[in-house]
Parts: sequence; C-alpha cells; structure tokens
Amino acid sequence: MIAFSLKELVQKSKGLLHFGAKSKLNSDEALIKSVSTSSKSADQDTLFVPLKGERFDAHDFIEDALDHGAGAVGSHRSYDELKGQVSLEKLERCTVVECSDTLRLLGLCGQIVRHKSGTLIGAITGSCGKTTVKEMSASILAQKGKTLFTEGNFNNDVGVPLTLLRLDNSFEYAIVEQGASHLEDIARTSEFVEADFALITNVGEAHIEGFGSSKGVYQGKSEILDKLFSLYPVEKKDYTSTGLLKGIAIVPADNKFIDCWKEDYLSAFEQGKLLTFGTSSSATMQVSNIVSTNNVLSFHLHSNDERFKCDVDITINSLGRHNAINAAGAALLAMVMGASEQEVVQGLSTTENMKGRLTPISYDHGLTIIDDAYNASFNAVIAAIDTLEAFEGNRVFIFGDMGELGTQEVELHQKVGAYAKDKIDLLLCIGPLSQYSVSAMGHKSLHFTKHEDLIDYLENYLTKNLQDQHKVTCLIKGSHAMHMDIVVNALKDFANQKA
Repeated sequence: MIAFSLKELVQKSKGLLHFGAKSKLNSDEALIKSVSTSSKSADQDTLFVPLKGERFDAHDFIEDALDHGAGAVGSHRSYDELKGQVSLEKLERCTVVECSDTLRLLGLCGQIVRHKSGTLIGAITGSCGKTTVKEMSASILAQKGKTLFTEGNFNNDVGVPLTLLRLDNSFEYAIVEQGASHLEDIARTSEFVEADFALITNVGEAHIEGFGSSKGVYQGKSEILDKLFSLYPVEKKDYTSTGLLKGIAIVPADNKFIDCWKEDYLSAFEQGKLLTFGTSSSATMQVSNIVSTNNVLSFHLHSNDERFKCDVDITINSLGRHNAINAAGAALLAMVMGASEQEVVQGLSTTENMKGRLTPISYDHGLTIIDDAYNASFNAVIAAIDTLEAFEGNRVFIFGDMGELGTQEVELHQKVGAYAKDKIDLLLCIGPLSQYSVSAMGHKSLHFTKHEDLIDYLENYLTKNLQDQHKVTCLIKGSHAMHMDIVVNALKDFANQKA
C-alpha cells in the first residue's frame, strides 16, 4: 500500500482528528502505512476501520484493535462515546478519525491510494461473466506489465476499496471487478475506483429482486459508464503518457440492450469511445468460428477498429461458447489499455479456470465432472446447459435454485427446464424453485428436497451406466446459497473410489 497522511484522509472525509496524548501518529502530517478492517491485524502505522454489518458492529472491537497495536482508528461514534467505551489509557495511545460513515471512509482510503499509484485501471461489471473476463484481461495485461486484479469475490463496497489499497507504485495496470445487486451499488464503488476504462460483460436476469426489473439491471450496470464519462467527457481527449486515449467504454454487441446503449450514449458511440464485442459482424471485437469441445475452446478474433490490430485464431483450455465471447471482451479491454495482438494470444492461453467455474475433471472410467457450483444467474445457467450439450455420452445437469430473481423467479426456473429439454439426458434438481424446472422439462427429470437423496440417486445412476461402459458427464450448477459444492465433493469421492 502507498502511505498517505491523516490530513489527506480528513480532508476527503470531512472528518475530525482527535490525537491521544501518547499517540505516535500525533500530527495531521503523520502517515498511515496500512489500513485494516480486522481488529487483529494492526500495528502503530495502521488505521483500523470498523465496519457495521447486519449482525455486528466492529466499533465494539476498537479496544481489541488498540490492544493489537493499531495507531489510528476510524469511528462514526463520537469521541465522547469512545471515551465511555474504551479505556482512557488505551485511547491516549491512538489517533481517532471521527467521520459520518466508516464504510465510506474505507472507500476514500482506497481512492487516495488509487490516485497516488498512477496505475491505469480498467473496471468490469455485468450480470455474469465478470470474474472470467477479469481473469482473462488481467492475464493479457500481465504479459505487458505488472498487473493487479480483484481477488476472489472482493467486488462489493468493502472488497473494492480493499483491492485499491493493494496498489503500489510498481503496478502499471489494474483490473477491478465491481458487483451490484441494487441501483447505486456501482455508482458508489465507481466513485472510489475512478476507472480509466470500463467494460460491461452483459445485462441479464440476475439480482432482479434488488434492481426491480431487467431495465433496472441495465440502469444499474450502466452506472459504470456514467462515472467513466463524467471523469472523461466524450468531447475531451485525455491521453496516457504512452498516447492511449482514456475514457473508453465497452459493452456487449449481442445483448438485448445494445440499442439502448447506442441511444443513451450516442455521442460516445459516434466518437469511438463506446466500443462493442461479440459475435455480431458490427462488433468492434468480433468473435467467430467458435468450436467448443470437451476441454478445448477455439475461435477467431477480428477487430473492426483500425486503432486495435487484431486478426487471429486462438485456442484455450476452457469450456463453453460463452467463454469465447468473454475472451473477445477481455481482449478488447486489454487492447484499449495498450496490449498487443501477441499479448492477447499469450494472455488468453495462460488464463486458468477458477475453482467452481466450469472446471472439468475427467476420469478413466468414463465420468467427467464439471464443477460450476460457485453461483448461478439465469444467463449463466443457460450457458452451462449449452456447454454440457457439447459432450458425448449421457449428459446430466444437476441444478440448484437460482436466487434474487424477484417476481420472475418461477418463470425463469420454468425457462431453464424448457431450454434443457432437448439438450441433455437427465435433469436432477434441488430447492423449492427448481421443481418448476422439472415440471417444464417433463420426463428425464427429478426433484429432491435433500442433497443426500440426490447424491444417492446419482451414485446409483452412475454405477449402472459406468458398468455398461457409457460415458457420463455431470455438470453441477446452483446459487451459492444452495451449497452445490456438497454434490461436487460427493461426486469426486465417488469417482476416486471407482478409479
């Protein structure tokens, strides 16, 4: 992390400083060298930022942070309140940054570090695919220079600032993932990221309960564009030190909202600052000749923008036609940030699948397990079914409920079953909503109320088919709340015992 002064933070947060008589950070010029949201991870140069959650308020652990050595603490409780909460002897050893909102204080810490780093930042959001595109674009940019990217699911109000705090002067590039489940979520984190480039992977039926409608999802995801074009107005030309034009946004050409983007951001589109990717012949980065086999994905990338030279065949170790489209988006984002065609090829070829995201494991006895259990939006489920369809032998889709779909939850679960009907051989479901998928699928589908019952049925099915030397591929998909990893782990144990 790049150090910053207490003065910088107080000016940003419009807060108040309270210096303890024995504090080593005893002036507004004193430097904060690390920021922590954990009371157990602190030293004398650390600012502890206590956050308030649904079930706890970390302000209750301020004294614990001081016991672990924190030199400064943020607090939305007044200094007088802290005097009644923390022993005066300990309070005198620290500096308190009193503010109205410690979550915002954390974000401002990230923003300060972001400004000091001088790193070129690309921001990514979308209903699904954003983690894959993040991994791909970061892998491409890593061929060019040191690149930071969001780790795991650190894409919310807390994770985004913590990602920014990892920046230092050695990073040339950063790819920051921004998630959202309500309007204004992206607007809040975008304030701190202040991205130079932005990409929306897609707008689909995800978090409809929070956004209210598909149009609400479109508006929420487009907040990333609103922030970008407010920082880099379309009529102005802002360039990097290497001559790259900043303020370029990228959206999916094949999405149903493409005409909305072209209308709502018409000036950006006409000025070449709103680009597109996908299978459409009009896409800035067009992907074609997509061939998806069991473990290999091949496709052709062609740029229709002379500013970004790309016309190349690519083969990667990945699954699913949708990942070729993800690769087109990642390639375009990396190229507007300075990557070459060769770096695109090298970067995509070294991208690794994340655990729980279409990760295949094949066994000699004929079973293939595809772990896609991390989470499930409607669009991602449809893509998973398409991926499974390409496999030989018996294709089994093991499906847990999708979450946060609001009034469309029944309809979208029915659509899953109807879509799967002619593409797979067996649908096994768990969760109250997926019973509508079973009804829509009809025969070749079963519903279970317990993981154990589903696993017992599946193991009996596999034993019979593998004995008859049939190839079987099982793809497991469901929302995080459905704990589909239980099925994945049971299948792996079964496969290893049969090996």
